[in-house]
Amino acid sequence: MERAASGNTASGRLGPGRHGKGGLVGVVLALAACLLAACLLAACSSPAPSASGSPQHTSTTGTSSGSRTTAPTTTLPVPSTSGPLQISASLSLPIAANVQITSAEAPDGAVFAAPESHDNPTPTVVWVIDNDSPAAIAEHINGGVSALAADATNLYVVSNDSVLGFTRSTGNAMGQWSLPPIDTANTSNADLVSMSATNGTVLVMIARGNLEDIYRITATSTAAPRLIAAGTSAAFGPGGSVYYERSDDHLVELSASGVTTVGPLLPNAPNGLGGGIANVVAVAGGLVWVSEPAGQGLDTTFSPYNATTLVAMGTYPGSVSEQIVDTAAGPLVLAGPDGPGNCPQGPTAAAISCVFRISPAAALTDPTGVGTADQLLGPDPAVVASDPNSSDLLLERLS
Repeated sequence: MERAASGNTASGRLGPGRHGKGGLVGVVLALAACLLAACLLAACSSPAPSASGSPQHTSTTGTSSGSRTTAPTTTLPVPSTSGPLQISASLSLPIAANVQITSAEAPDGAVFAAPESHDNPTPTVVWVIDNDSPAAIAEHINGGVSALAADATNLYVVSNDSVLGFTRSTGNAMGQWSLPPIDTANTSNADLVSMSATNGTVLVMIARGNLEDIYRITATSTAAPRLIAAGTSAAFGPGGSVYYERSDDHLVELSASGVTTVGPLLPNAPNGLGGGIANVVAVAGGLVWVSEPAGQGLDTTFSPYNATTLVAMGTYPGSVSEQIVDTAAGPLVLAGPDGPGNCPQGPTAAAISCVFRISPAAALTDPTGVGTADQLLGPDPAVVASDPNSSDLLLERLS
């Protein structure tokens, strides 16, 4: 396995349920104290992370106050792989709509979400929505939450400078791994960390100045996280793989088994406006999506590369507001009304977002209006959006 040398390019990344520099300009989100105060006072008094939540599907369960003890009998509908998608369920997520959040979806469609903060002493509730059931408390975390990931067995939480693991079937803590100190100097506290989990292997991506350091954790081991790669931008791929731009500007794949494949050079011609530098932003539809922003928040170009051979597939116009995610419905894009694809305005002229299908030539089709949305999730397609009827968020399932 290979570690790249230092680079000099700002990073862009897209982990599960999180957006990179090329992603959607998210709704700015802030915690409503009156909503969470009662939960936190009642359930977060223990000095260690407590276990509670929902036994639905295989998501976190427990016997603490606020957990559910009956499993649902419904299953998620199979999403369509062609044509416009439909909103099959709109489920209340009890987090204030003006709060920055982090979210992740497990392979069975369970969605976890929490207010996002780093190095925060305030206890945080992680919520879970299984199928089309109401949100329930998955875990109480005694600190900030800056990233989430889940596989079929476990939920993983980055809290301050540690990864905490919980068994989803019981809600019990199953592991803790210390991360290197995460430097928040000269940055916002958002999107410093992203995480992916596949069958007990956890990848953690930490922004370190101009680099993305990528660490691997094995859930069954107490060994410290292992640094496996560093790049100027990176994105998680399927099955525990990762794709990144090495310091010499080459596109590189690191497979789950540790095999390194070096691809072509990526653009690196700064134009003085914050553009001209390639960013690896997503892996979806068998392609590695690389954006090259024009700078100053203007349009970008997308260059897809074959995820197996790393062969370039062309260069196409796009927008910095696009957030690309791989889903069971195929590769999808979340974009706002000012982006490409002609996403319509809402009935009161308020801007709304749309989910589109994206072709290998970066063409957007089949828009599905999803309100004012911040995050697109997979594998079962869903978005986190503002609830037009309350001050909270919604999880909208798509099929």
